[in-house]
Amino acid sequence: MAVATRGSAGSSQNYSKLVSTFGPGSTTVTDRAPFVAKDALDKVLFLSVIAIASGAAFAVLRPAPGLMWVALFVALGAGLVGIFRPASAKVCAPIYAVAMGGVLGWVSQFYANGNATVVPMAILGTTGIFFGVLFLYRSGLVRVTNRFMQVTFVATIGLLAMIIAVIFGLKIPYTSQQITYLVVFGVLYLLIAILNLFVDFNFAYMAERAGVSKDGEWFSALSIMFSLVMVYLALLRILGGRR
Repeated sequence: MAVATRGSAGSSQNYSKLVSTFGPGSTTVTDRAPFVAKDALDKVLFLSVIAIASGAAFAVLRPAPGLMWVALFVALGAGLVGIFRPASAKVCAPIYAVAMGGVLGWVSQFYANGNATVVPMAILGTTGIFFGVLFLYRSGLVRVTNRFMQVTFVATIGLLAMIIAVIFGLKIPYTSQQITYLVVFGVLYLLIAILNLFVDFNFAYMAERAGVSKDGEWFSALSIMFSLVMVYLALLRILGGRR
């Protein structure tokens, strides 16, 4: 299958890294067993359980905000290292799950204080979207073509530009700042996250067909986790309303 020159957060560049680092000709892999997309998805579920447990622990313990900033930087660091050094994803992915789970647990408190149902609904919604997108992709009802990946890339860049604009005080014409936040950080953020999730699933199954080694499953799982975090944050914003 041809790979688009552009893609999502799990972009064609990341796919190229996946193949070059863990492909048949690589000399750095530690497990020569073949990449299995289902096993990569099982790793996503494993990382999700870690993130939920970490979030619950942080929500109960209520650590100081300073510790949350530390956790955020750890999550960002582990995520970046795991993406730019794919061979380290096996270590970085669990670290990312623990740290980002803690941050999400801390953020979720602000929404839970206003409505106790927001957080469980966001978790269930994220789970439903994960399996819904997987079903649509595997059934062929949604086909991830090169054009699909190009559109996802352009939409993601557009969202980043809008986020920067909103941070600097701009708003959608004829709406309030509150509505602008809801549209940009909620609705659009969710749509872009779902598009990215389709692309990430596609690359996982492409990697399986490309003969990538089993080590690459952690890299693929980490990419999918990024999209799931986007989905959860968007649902928090949408379900939390004005909070």
